[in-house]
Amino acid sequence: MCPNAARLDGELWRRLCEWCDRVGARQIPSPALTAPGASPLSETACLDPQALREPSRFYPPPPPVRPDVREKLDEANGVAIEQLAFTSAVPLGIAANDRVALRFYRPAHHRSRFALLVLPGIWRQHRWFEDRFCRGLASQGVTAALMALPFHWERAPRGTPSGGYFLSGDPLWTAAAVRQAVVDGRAALSLLRRGGAPVGVVGFSLGGVLAHILMALEPLDLGVSVIAGGDVAGIVWESPLTQAYRRAMEARGMTRSTLAALWAAGNPTSYAGRSQASRLLMFNARYDLLLPRKFTEELWQTHGQPPIRWLPAGHTTAFLFGRTLVEEILAMIGPSVSGGASLRRGEYAANDQAMEPAGQKKSEPAHAPFIPTRH
Repeated sequence: MCPNAARLDGELWRRLCEWCDRVGARQIPSPALTAPGASPLSETACLDPQALREPSRFYPPPPPVRPDVREKLDEANGVAIEQLAFTSAVPLGIAANDRVALRFYRPAHHRSRFALLVLPGIWRQHRWFEDRFCRGLASQGVTAALMALPFHWERAPRGTPSGGYFLSGDPLWTAAAVRQAVVDGRAALSLLRRGGAPVGVVGFSLGGVLAHILMALEPLDLGVSVIAGGDVAGIVWESPLTQAYRRAMEARGMTRSTLAALWAAGNPTSYAGRSQASRLLMFNARYDLLLPRKFTEELWQTHGQPPIRWLPAGHTTAFLFGRTLVEEILAMIGPSVSGGASLRRGEYAANDQAMEPAGQKKSEPAHAPFIPTRH
């Protein structure tokens, strides 16, 4: 994470961002990887019209969580890290995947005043960025609970890449993975609430989509989405990142309209006006080739045009801005947590104008810039 990344911009930088996104699009798992057997989620359940009016029909509240694994992993520089695990309330029938893994990053020597569930992006192979991001929050008094998404990290079946089964040519399996991710997220939030501190969610890319769905299901003190968008079927259909998956689904006879109907419950724009987050922040990348801008704007419009910043980065190069993201989240939580020591508002105020697209009028009150990370 680069402390001076906010100063990067210009034509050469834009071309570099776009080149990195094109390279990233060639490094994803094959759509031939599909979980074995029939999907545990039926087409009827996906098309249930009541699910959009009552989201808890599709994403049921989990029973009280009782972690059966609790292991201390590390303690250094005022941050204690603990691994927890419990069984998913909506198992998919694959043993490794149905164990939910959470890493809690806590202040080691004093009580946390805020707690955030952190949801990573799809196909993350390592935790190098997420680890630094969560340590940065915990060192300033904020507990960060990093959840492994279905089929990712510890939850990936042996012999498959992290996230290899999450998205496939079978849209019903993908819908089942999204449903499990959201219900697991509800369970993780219930664990965070036991600490008595205000609770929020931060999601990156796919995790940002899941975060918006959680905001429609759970009362939260803060909701943050990073390089996320609405209309998930449209994103998969049009993004350069997922063209192989589109072809795989077309080979099964799938059309975009049919896919949109099957994935309606996983589309965050389906829950317009339902957000229960008392504060909502969006920030996205101006040079993003992997997430077409119109889908971000659709999500922003349907959620009442909350604060948003268009940042001088692509979907992949946005990871350079992670350090500033931590500082801005701490600023939104408040100085009682961050102590104000790590945030220098004057330094970032000058960058605020640079982060607005040329000719675009600001649509919200002035804030310090919100700067994303890669997925």
